[in-house]
Amino acid sequence: MFHNLVRVLFFGSILLGVIFLPAPTYVDLTHNNLPVFSKGFILGTDRLGRDNLSLFCFGSFSTILLVIPARMVTILFSFFVTSISLFFKSKVDFLLSGFVSVSLSLPSLLSALVVITILPNNPISILIAIVVSDWAIAYESLTAKIREIQSSPYITASISFGAKPMHLVILHYLPALKSMFRYLFFSGLPTVVMTMALFSYLGIQTSVGDTGPGLGEQISFSKDYFDKSPFSVLLPILAILILVYSLGSRNHKHET
Repeated sequence: MFHNLVRVLFFGSILLGVIFLPAPTYVDLTHNNLPVFSKGFILGTDRLGRDNLSLFCFGSFSTILLVIPARMVTILFSFFVTSISLFFKSKVDFLLSGFVSVSLSLPSLLSALVVITILPNNPISILIAIVVSDWAIAYESLTAKIREIQSSPYITASISFGAKPMHLVILHYLPALKSMFRYLFFSGLPTVVMTMALFSYLGIQTSVGDTGPGLGEQISFSKDYFDKSPFSVLLPILAILILVYSLGSRNHKHET
């Protein structure tokens, strides 16, 4: 109940803020470092005169726009690779197992930063970096579940009647993997949120369109002026924590 209430209030506030507040892409030095409850700025402003409430709403909105697609693409890519191993098991299984072992041995953040360094600084690169850093873990989970499904009498019967791999994937594996997909999606969202916040803090562009700076960038920009505008630092931290709490629902557990 409390979890859902937090979700409704948080996402409702973000939606209203994005609709009614101007995007924080401007500079207004005549209204910089205003305290909370200032006229026209209920949560004050940062040192460039940008509305803290607007920064909070647009930063959170931009994060959500990237986090959810990134997690979905990661799971889809992992399932695609898993499906390849089903179609060409004898040819690619050994190669994939070695590649996955190497990917898992590398820190995910290091892998993501390497990709970000190579690719242009834009949201698409962020998405690719997250896929590269997280796909191996999702692949291992899906592979373990598929091995469990393969022992099912339905699979054995289908194979004995000459079912092709594509038939098995569509009619047997996909329906049986629904709970796993749901589990991987919700359990992985908090990690992606934290990764995005760290990228933004390091100066990597994580904003989508004209939505202003990301949450991590807001913290990095205002941390040295905490005494003058504390809410410019506290609000993006609060947004990150609420995003982690709201998106990582404990109600979506994997059913074996």
